This record gives sequence, C-alpha cells and structure tokens, in this order.
Amino acid sequence: MGREREEPTRRVPIPVSLVPQVEQFISQGGVGCPFYEPMVPAGFPSPAQDENIQTLNILSYLIPYPERTVLIRVPDDSMEEDEGFFRGDILVAERHETPRNGDLVFCIANGEIFLTRFESRIIRRETPDAEIYAVVRFRIHTLHGDDFFRT
Repeated sequence: MGREREEPTRRVPIPVSLVPQVEQFISQGGVGCPFYEPMVPAGFPSPAQDENIQTLNILSYLIPYPERTVLIRVPDDSMEEDEGFFRGDILVAERHETPRNGDLVFCIANGEIFLTRFESRIIRRETPDAEIYAVVRFRIHTLHGDDFFRT
C-alpha cells in the first residue's frame, strides 16, 4: 500500500504533540477497534467473552486496495425494496475486479452509470456496450438516517 516511486509528495503541517499518534496510525495502517469474535449475543455477553477480544482495523478490512477502491453514496431509494439499499448508504466497490454472477456492480453505458446485479449473459444482451466500472464489496448503512454523516 506504499506510494509509487516517482509519485510527488507534499508537506502537511502536523502539531509536534501529535507526531507520535500520526506515526502510530501510519505504522498500524489505520485505526484498530476492539473486535469481538464469536459474535456478541443479544443481551449480556459472557464474562469469558473478554478473552476473545481482538483488534480489527476497519479501514484495512473494508478497503484492502485503496488505489482501486471507490466509495459511492446511494442517491435514492430505488433499490430499497428489492436489494435493501437505502438512500445515503455508502457502497464500497473495487475497480479492476472480475465480477461473478450475482455480484452487485456499477456499469457505465452511454455515458451513464448504473447499479445492477451482474448476470453476464443478461448484461451482454440488454446493454452490449456496458462496461463494468466496479464490483460492490460492502455496504455501509447508518441506523441514524442519511444526514448522520453530513455536517
């Protein structure tokens, strides 16, 4: 995940007091959060559950290849009933990934981008000029509605 050899760099001012935290963040590849495995049951967890705490870096988990990952916000509720995608959900998709039948994909055809389930023979027949732009890997859904991430 390092930078390209000839890639230009730029200076970013960081308060001296925060340098150790930034260095730790970079060395760990992002922020690690407590991760409970196996799943925490509804209700009260077992006291022995504390022994199973690990750390999960959510950014590395969701975005293992940042250079080919795109994040796309679901603009409307047209896929809510059939697919369970709500307005404001964020889809994490990878470019240059080969889709399998049944994958959710972003396609580009006639200058428009659209989201659909990938079925190779159907896409080729209905939109022969469609190009697969990215394959959706994750959906980020907030339980607080679409303005939760807006400032």
